[in-house]
Amino acid sequence: MNQRFEVFFPEKRPFFIENASYFATPINLVFSRRIADPQFGVRLTGKAGPYAIGAFVIDDEAPGESVADADPLTDTRALFAIFRVNRDIGKQSTLGFIFTDREYRDSHNRVGGVDARFKLSENWVATAQAVSSSTRCLPLAERFRISAGVLGSASDGCFFRDTQETLAGPAYDVQLERSGRQFNYELEYNDRSDGFRTAPGFLSRPDIRRVGQEVGYGFRPEGKWLISWGPFFGTEAVWDHSGLRLDLTQDSSIIFEFVGQTEIGALYNWDRERLRPKDFPVLLNNKDFSRHRTGVFFSSSYYSPVSVRGTYTWGTRINFSPPAGQEPFLANITTADLGLTLRPLTPLRIDNTYIFFRLKDRFSDANIFNNHIIRSKWNYQFTRELSLRAIFQYDATLANPVFTSIGARKNFNADFLLTYLVNPGTVLYLGYNGNAQNLFLCEGPGVAAAGCPSLPAGQSAFIHPRRRFINDAGGVFVKFSYLFRF
Repeated sequence: MNQRFEVFFPEKRPFFIENASYFATPINLVFSRRIADPQFGVRLTGKAGPYAIGAFVIDDEAPGESVADADPLTDTRALFAIFRVNRDIGKQSTLGFIFTDREYRDSHNRVGGVDARFKLSENWVATAQAVSSSTRCLPLAERFRISAGVLGSASDGCFFRDTQETLAGPAYDVQLERSGRQFNYELEYNDRSDGFRTAPGFLSRPDIRRVGQEVGYGFRPEGKWLISWGPFFGTEAVWDHSGLRLDLTQDSSIIFEFVGQTEIGALYNWDRERLRPKDFPVLLNNKDFSRHRTGVFFSSSYYSPVSVRGTYTWGTRINFSPPAGQEPFLANITTADLGLTLRPLTPLRIDNTYIFFRLKDRFSDANIFNNHIIRSKWNYQFTRELSLRAIFQYDATLANPVFTSIGARKNFNADFLLTYLVNPGTVLYLGYNGNAQNLFLCEGPGVAAAGCPSLPAGQSAFIHPRRRFINDAGGVFVKFSYLFRF
C-alpha cells in the first residue's frame, strides 16, 4: 500500500518452495512468483560430491490469459529455464554459476554470472556476485496489450517501459559480514546498471549504486532479569550512475533482552529521498523529501503456550499515490504490527497478525487512507506425516479520494493445505484457495446510481463500492512427488 517499488512477497506453492535454496544467490535471480500460471514443468535438484545442481524448465500461460479472447496473443505462453551449479571449496566456502532465461514470442531475457562465498574465519564471511543480462523487449504495441499485472512485475524484463528494443548491462553485489554474540557488522555494495534486467528474478529498480553498513554491539550482563542490551546503527546511500544522490538513510535503535525470550526496544529513522520527473512524470524538476520515523517494539514468549509481539511507529512519509495530475507530497504516517501466537494443544499452533497503516494530511489532519489487515494461520499436526494448514486473511482499505488515487476495497481470502509428508522428497499436497471481494459488476450503459462508470453497450467492468462480497477466485490443486533412491 502506497509503495514506490514492488513489494517482495514470499513464494507459497510447494513445487517452488521445495529445494529453493539450490537457486539462491546474493542477487535474487530466481523469484518464482514471476511464473504466475504454470501448466507443465520439470525440476531437477541434487548433490553429487562437492557439487550441488539445480535446474528447471516450466511454462507460464499468464501472458496469453491477460488479453482479450480475440487478441492474437491469446493462448500464448512464456517459457522459463533456470540452471544453477554450486561447488564446495573448503570449509563452508563455495563457488557458483547461474543462468536464467525467459522466452516469450520475439522477446527474451537472459542472465548469467558467477558468485562466491568465503568463510574467512569463525565470525567473518564475504560474498560476491557478478552477472550480466541481455534483454530483447516486446514491441510496445504488444506490451501495452498485456495487463500490468503481468508486465508490471517484470514478466519480459521491460517493466520500466523502455522504448528501446534491446537492453544489456551488468550487476554486482559484494558483502562483508561479521556475526557474534556481541559485535555484529555488515558492509554491502550493490550496483545495478541502467540496462540490467532479470525477468525471472526480483529487481526493485535499475541504474543504482548503493553502499550500506550496519553495526551493533550487545552488552551482556547476564543478570537475573536482564540478559543483554545494546545499540544498533545503520546507514546507506543510493546514487544513480550519473552521480545524482537518490536516497540517504540513517537508522538507530536500542534493544533490551530479558529472561523468558522477552525483548523491548525503540527505534529512530531519518532519510532523504529524491524523486525525479523520470520517476513521476507529473514533476517538472527533481524534488527532495526529508522524512523521519520513531517507534517502539516488543516481543515475549515468557509463557510458552503464548507468544506476543508488537511494533508501533509514527512520523512522516511520502504519499506516492496522490490524485491524478497531482505531485507526491509529504504526509503523516502511523503504523502498527501486532502478533499473537497460541499453542493450546501440542499439535495445534495458531498465528494471528494485525497490521494497521494510516496516512494523514499534515495540514488538515484528514485521513488520506487507512489500511487494516487481519490474518490467522492455523496448523494442526495429526501425525508425524499428516498435517492440515488453514489461513484466513481480511484486508480493508478506507481511502479519501481528495488526497489519494488508491481506491477503497475489501478482500477476504481463505487457503487450505493438507500435507502427507513421508520424507522431503516423497509428499502429497491437497489444497484449496478461495477469494472474495466487495466487487460489483457494472454493465454498459453505466448506471449512475450504482456508482458505475459510463460504459458502452455490451461492455462490463468491476468496481469496489461498499457492497457485499462476491467470490471472484477459487481453485483446487493436487501435487505428488516421490523420491527414488539409487
